[in-house]
Amino acid sequence: IVGAGPTGMVLALWLNKFGVRVRVLDKAAAPGTASRALVVQARTLELYRQLNLTEAVLADGHRAQAFNLWAEGEHKAHVQLGAIGEGLTPYPFLQIFPQDRHEKLLAERLQAAGVVIERGIDFIDYSDAGSHVSARYLDADGRAQTCEARYIVGCDGAHSMVRKSLGADFSGGTYRQLFYVADIEGSGPALNGEVHVDLSEADFVAVFGMNAGGRARLVGTIREDRVSGLSGNGQAAALNFEDVSERALREMKIKVDKVNWFSSYHVHHRVADRFRAGRAFIAGDAGHVHSPVGGQGMNTGIGDAINLAWKLAAVLRGEAGDSLLDSYEAERLTFARRLVQTTDRAFTLVTSPGNLAKVVRTRLAPALLPRA
Repeated sequence: IVGAGPTGMVLALWLNKFGVRVRVLDKAAAPGTASRALVVQARTLELYRQLNLTEAVLADGHRAQAFNLWAEGEHKAHVQLGAIGEGLTPYPFLQIFPQDRHEKLLAERLQAAGVVIERGIDFIDYSDAGSHVSARYLDADGRAQTCEARYIVGCDGAHSMVRKSLGADFSGGTYRQLFYVADIEGSGPALNGEVHVDLSEADFVAVFGMNAGGRARLVGTIREDRVSGLSGNGQAAALNFEDVSERALREMKIKVDKVNWFSSYHVHHRVADRFRAGRAFIAGDAGHVHSPVGGQGMNTGIGDAINLAWKLAAVLRGEAGDSLLDSYEAERLTFARRLVQTTDRAFTLVTSPGNLAKVVRTRLAPALLPRA
């Protein structure tokens, strides 16, 4: 398994549960401390019960029980998530659990299971010999090494070297806007521990409460006048929280007292044209990236891992033929394409400056939701 993010670690845990020996290689010298992914969805919590992870995630996170819509400086709609999910799931809420804490939990469970994450590994490529694969990499000391295994799975992110070695195309595009994520402390009606979104203009902001005491994650857009004067890799490094678009924050009556973490990034929408080639697979961001609308990214990668794990285990134990592994690509590639199309439409609507999009955001959407 190349990559020790949530997708790679869940794959390793699930295979270990089935008695399959794994090696986990990761480029980073240490676990990540930054966190973009935040939401653990109900389906992931349901699947995590099989790994005895659910209670730990619930105990160490925050439950966002409601969704709120703001438009033109007014609180327009309030939706109790429990009412929507009642009878459908035991977890009718959004579980807020920052990715750094999430990865720490998964790494601890792997360690307890005797699986060591080999860090500082620079994966080069692999070759498929038919009966096995042989991977080439540089170890933490820069020495060339090889590893043979029955299968290889690339969980190594959007710039996946496994995907490139596999020969998959990764077509798509990049949205023109530059976005930011910020962990803040402050006050105001939108910092009550729930999810709040302002859709009045194209410079939207989403607020994910991290507790009920004023800590929250903000996701929004950088002011266009700041973006236009910057380019390349220096763009993100030269920006800070003072460069964010303040209109939505002002209209949602958010007073920011402290910024604990800030990062800016471009959003991409891409899907690989295949998830399998012989004994090699890709999963998570290695196979699909999209807008953060709906908090689907990490959860979809975890879904990839679980779908693939039981199939690999069944084949390795002689309980199923190789054709079972073809169903991984058929199922997860189809899901990824549909997800990217859906989030792209939603993202375009949220960020479009046109008058029609604004009418939908400020008039139609609030009218379809329960009044605040």
